[in-house]
Amino acid sequence: MVTDPAVTDVDDRNDRVAVKIVAAMDRLARGRRSHRQAIASHHGLTPLQLDLLTTLADGPPPEPLVGRLARELGVSQPTITDSLGALEHKELVTRDRDDADRRRTAVALTAVGSDLVDRLRAAERELVHRVGALHHSDQEAILEGLLTLIARHVDAGHIAVARTCMTCHFHQPTPTGGHRCTLLELDLPPADLRVNCPEHEPAHAATDTSA
Repeated sequence: MVTDPAVTDVDDRNDRVAVKIVAAMDRLARGRRSHRQAIASHHGLTPLQLDLLTTLADGPPPEPLVGRLARELGVSQPTITDSLGALEHKELVTRDRDDADRRRTAVALTAVGSDLVDRLRAAERELVHRVGALHHSDQEAILEGLLTLIARHVDAGHIAVARTCMTCHFHQPTPTGGHRCTLLELDLPPADLRVNCPEHEPAHAATDTSA
C-alpha cells in the first residue's frame, strides 16, 4: 500500500507538536511541585501533608476516610496513615472511628488546621493570577484541552480518580463539538466544565474497595 506523503507530513507535524506539549506539561509540573514544596517546607509540612489538608478542606468527595483519601491522592494507605499521624501530632487534624462503621477512621480538620489551609491557599493565589492574566478564550481552550487529556489518562488507567465532566456518565458531546450535562439537562460552555463535580458518576464504573 502506498502512503500519501501529505498525510505522513501531517502525522509527523502532529507528533512533533505533541512531544512539545508533553515537554511543556512536564516543565509546568516541575515548577508546580517546586512551588508547593517551598510552601509546604515554610510551614513545616511535606507536600503530601499539604495535599491532605487542602483535600480535607475542600470537603467530600472524597469522604474523609483514610482509605478514600489514599485512593484520592494516589498513595498507599500506610503512607496516608503516617502523614495523618504527623498532622495529628501538630494538632492540625483529628482522627476518630466512623460512626457508621467502627472499622473505618474518619478524619477532620481542627480550627488550627483550617486556619493553616487559608494561609496556604493565600500563598498559592499568585498561580491563579498568572493563569487569570491569559485571555478568556485561551483559558477556556486550555481547560477543555486539559480535561480531554485527563479523560484519556483515565481511560488508559493512569489516573484513578477524576470527577471531571469529560469522565462522567452524564457527559454528552453535542453535534457542534460542545458539551452537554444530561443530569442538569444543560449545554455547558467550556468555562462551565467542572474539574471536581460532586454529582460525578464515572462513565466506566469501577469497583471501589477503599475504606
